[in-house]
Amino acid sequence: MSEERQSGVLARSQQTGKARRPYRRGKLSQINRFVSRLPTMGAALLLTGFAVVLAILFNWILGELGLIGFDRRILLASVIVTVLVGFPIIVYALLIIRELNSSRRTLRQMTERLAWALDNAERANEAKSHFLANMSHELRTPLNAIIGFSDILRNERFGAVGDPRYREYAADINDSGVHLLGIINDILDLAKIDSGHASTTSETEFEVAAILESAERMVRLLAERGKIDFVVQPPESDIRLVGVERMVRQILVNVLSNAVKFTEPGGAVYLTTSLRNSGALVISVKDTGIGMTPEEIKIALTPFGQADSALSRKHQGTGLGLPLAKAMMELHGGRLLVRSAPGKGTSIILVFPPERVRAVDGEKAISQVS
Repeated sequence: MSEERQSGVLARSQQTGKARRPYRRGKLSQINRFVSRLPTMGAALLLTGFAVVLAILFNWILGELGLIGFDRRILLASVIVTVLVGFPIIVYALLIIRELNSSRRTLRQMTERLAWALDNAERANEAKSHFLANMSHELRTPLNAIIGFSDILRNERFGAVGDPRYREYAADINDSGVHLLGIINDILDLAKIDSGHASTTSETEFEVAAILESAERMVRLLAERGKIDFVVQPPESDIRLVGVERMVRQILVNVLSNAVKFTEPGGAVYLTTSLRNSGALVISVKDTGIGMTPEEIKIALTPFGQADSALSRKHQGTGLGLPLAKAMMELHGGRLLVRSAPGKGTSIILVFPPERVRAVDGEKAISQVS
């Protein structure tokens, strides 16, 4: 039989010569509690006395202790107690002390190696973020040229190109370029936020209704292609928001696009706006899509993370939409909340703090709903 306990600085494992004759755990835990209150070396000596009693009952006992010696060194004690039955009864106890200094050195070396590896990983990640944040111009400029010239060819701005296939090829080039530019923009924006280069210093005051309408136009075609109803409830009053207009538009487009992508044909996406009593602006995007488990929500909010489903494999995104929207919301002092359940759709709730919300006359907005 073997029994292991930990109490204070005392750790013990015991084996007895009669494997089928266990002693009650309750008694052992009582002994442990009693011994842990004693000085460490004294506890070891007293435990040896208990071991003698157990050895008398079970013929022999083998155990190990972790304890602190009188000189404060960490020690490992192996205790072997055996009873020779005869007249008189002879009790023999052997206490072997081994220092744990080598183990401590090994542990310290491993800790130092782990700290070094973690420091290097953080430095590499920081270097990557700085590199991507500074690559904006170098990556976007050639792509913009590809998109611009392919658009000229597709629309035959300077005359007919002849074979219709040229227009089709130009359209493919243009669509691919736009798609790639969107991915690069997401990666660069997230890297800029991650490296601390992003800020809201260029913020302005703009109408919430106008920014909602702009985001709606950008996503409505995607909803129509997927045969998904797109229902928008405009704000009940004129509300203005203080922030970076481009970022807020991108937040809305990312969240709306995500909702449309993960909603099956025949489903619906709802966009609503309201004001809380606190003055905070709440924009909610609810869909009737596949929904997510709590674990999948964590994955969806992680950069490059995507829940494994048929729809996610179909759309093959980068997994940056929600993480980027969340990062941009936090940059504005707001929050992005996710409520979802498998088969019951998903609600993305964007909460902008009261200090960023203004009424049409420039004053702080008056609350509309609870």
